[in-house]
Amino acid sequence: MTENQQLVVEVVVLSVDGTSHIIIITVNGAPLTNDDDFDVQSEVTLDSDGKDSGLSAYDLIENAFANGSIETPDLYSTNHTEVKHIVEDEDPTIGSHFIFLAHRDLDHDRDAGPNDRQRNEIKSYDKSDETLKAYLNDTFQYSWKFKVTSSMQLSSRFSHFFQIKAKNFSEDNSNGNDNQPMFTLSGAEKSSSGNQLQVRYNSGYQANGSSTSDVYLSSVEWALITDEWVEVFVQITYAEEGKFQLNLTRLSDDASIIDINEQNIDTWRGVDAEDFVRPKWGIYRSILETDSLREEEEQVRFANFLIKKGVLTD
Repeated sequence: MTENQQLVVEVVVLSVDGTSHIIIITVNGAPLTNDDDFDVQSEVTLDSDGKDSGLSAYDLIENAFANGSIETPDLYSTNHTEVKHIVEDEDPTIGSHFIFLAHRDLDHDRDAGPNDRQRNEIKSYDKSDETLKAYLNDTFQYSWKFKVTSSMQLSSRFSHFFQIKAKNFSEDNSNGNDNQPMFTLSGAEKSSSGNQLQVRYNSGYQANGSSTSDVYLSSVEWALITDEWVEVFVQITYAEEGKFQLNLTRLSDDASIIDINEQNIDTWRGVDAEDFVRPKWGIYRSILETDSLREEEEQVRFANFLIKKGVLTD
């Protein structure tokens, strides 16, 4: 039996009265990687502390990821300042959590003014603690929970909820640069197959400065996750011949929706020793196709962010 494989066995049992019964035994293989073969060196958590209690959502985020780690429209004087774009809430399934808000006609991208996209994200970055930055040959685990509604509308371009982005300080194209995210978890409207949840990979710029196209590592029906809490686990070894694993599980029935395991994939864009890679979460979407998006406020709920840095022991 291999990792993540499910084995179903039917066993016939005879009772003392001579009647037979069939017992079905389901055995689930262990995940490909977990903390049994991952030596944790550091971990950072980010959790809501309750609606209308404790610290504000912004204080909690900056305490975990550093001052300046939030990119919400209300933090820029030329943007949508009237509304807090990350708030806290409670629900019976997950308890305390964060809500990220997006407004089609009011939100911009940071201080860029009216643009073709809008952003409400949190991130680790160069001012964050060293334990949140991935350097060459580091292995990181990222996990979190999130929920989107079936009423949320998507465009055919992009609506990113998670990104892995490189920081290449010299912006040298020789190893991919940092302009394009390495991995994204995204929603998109597809004319042939309806809305999808996608995991995209990009190998970065070519040495001559030309961009490369996304590769789709997974595309599943959007309806498989809407109105449901899901949990995401990501493990990445950052190297020219790196490793990438992403598992997305629906919490209500423990169904595995996405299961990716890439054992030889380029996950490094650095050129100099100070270059690193970091995660981002939130709503970052194109608004070029205005008619595809709702005028009403969109909400994406997030909970239980956990970042672990460690060493593979297998």
